[in-house]
Amino acid sequence: MGSSRRLPSIGIAVATTFLVLAVGVLTALAAPAATGGGWPPPIDVSQSGSATSQGPELALSQSGSPQVMWMQSVLVTDTPYLTIHHAHSEDQGLNWSYTVPLTPSGRDRFQASMDVDPSGIAHFAWWERPGEFEVWYTQLMDGNWEEKVLVTHTQYVTRQVASPDVVAAGDLVHLVWSEKTPLETGASEFDLYYSRSDDWDASVIAADTSNSSLEASMAVDAHGDLHLVWAEDNTAPLPRQIMYISGTVDSVQTVWSAPITVTAALTQNATTPAIAVGQDDVLHVVFGVDVEDQLHTQDVYYARFPISDTGSISPTILPGSRVRMSYMLPNFASPSIAVCGSLQVHVAWNGVQGVDYSDRIYYSMSEDGGLNWTDPFAISPKDSRADGFPALAVNEESVYLVFQEGVVGGDNDVLYTRRFPLKIQFPLAMKSY
Repeated sequence: MGSSRRLPSIGIAVATTFLVLAVGVLTALAAPAATGGGWPPPIDVSQSGSATSQGPELALSQSGSPQVMWMQSVLVTDTPYLTIHHAHSEDQGLNWSYTVPLTPSGRDRFQASMDVDPSGIAHFAWWERPGEFEVWYTQLMDGNWEEKVLVTHTQYVTRQVASPDVVAAGDLVHLVWSEKTPLETGASEFDLYYSRSDDWDASVIAADTSNSSLEASMAVDAHGDLHLVWAEDNTAPLPRQIMYISGTVDSVQTVWSAPITVTAALTQNATTPAIAVGQDDVLHVVFGVDVEDQLHTQDVYYARFPISDTGSISPTILPGSRVRMSYMLPNFASPSIAVCGSLQVHVAWNGVQGVDYSDRIYYSMSEDGGLNWTDPFAISPKDSRADGFPALAVNEESVYLVFQEGVVGGDNDVLYTRRFPLKIQFPLAMKSY
């Protein structure tokens, strides 16, 4: 399993010129996609009222039960702090059981990541501030939070961290994050750090490059080895690139390969990658790519390549995926990807198409391993609430989705829906929505 994508910090940047400039790019976008396709209306799983709920993650237990995690504000002596909330369902999302939130620490928790191992234990990683930037890990077993573990064990006031991603595989839990070491050492870029649960203190640099490495997304294959993509923040005029490495895991250590540039043939900035592995040992990667001369507009690109052959990577545009991002969300399509078996590949992303009022969640799937794709359609409703940061999970029965919904100046909610089984998808897909 594992997180299928990594998000930028959940900040809202208002571009004052965007509403005017958006008119100029409107005609270049595809017509609004159809909705429906076997997806029922999303439900509010966070049930947070006026509180802010953001940054959802989704994973499935071995029995197929969905588990959802998000960050939500909790009052500590009348001061709100973000902390981790969790819910799970034993009936495909009709009813939800809510875990007591992870005890607030008087610090905000950001960019949390979740994975669920075959025994049903949920694993979490996040970073905290104010004060020192720290990466933490804990697990949730039988509804009880275990003791937290400080992974960035050396204290640096000037450290910065971002984008932790956690995956569970066999007896090990793996964690990767971006870290900028103390400024007094001369370091000014983020490197990718890695640690694993048999010795959290023994963190190493998985990818040491001359530029900042951010937005990491990690997946594990059937052999227990790791696959990692991230955005390499190059210095202009070079575009931001998507990079890839693999990690060979044994009982003692994880050995990382040399980095490979996934987007070497592209000339525009690439962002927010996500990775998944099929049962046939084929890797599937999606990411957003800026559209030249169109402000806050991205295409979703897709690449597939065997684990055994990383020398023939050729990303292509997901047909009909072009979106612009409204002023309500960061300017990334933030795609998520999930694979079932070897042939079914599912992708979701956020943005505005045609005459959408604000960002919606769009979805496309392939039934031949990523060679051909269905026309994208909008899962979330057409309204004034901005939908973003989708997270997908899939098994033989259904496709599951969570995303964040919110408006500027108001609360955010975490919404959930799942696609009906294939036996009833096709009649619904023929309806006109």
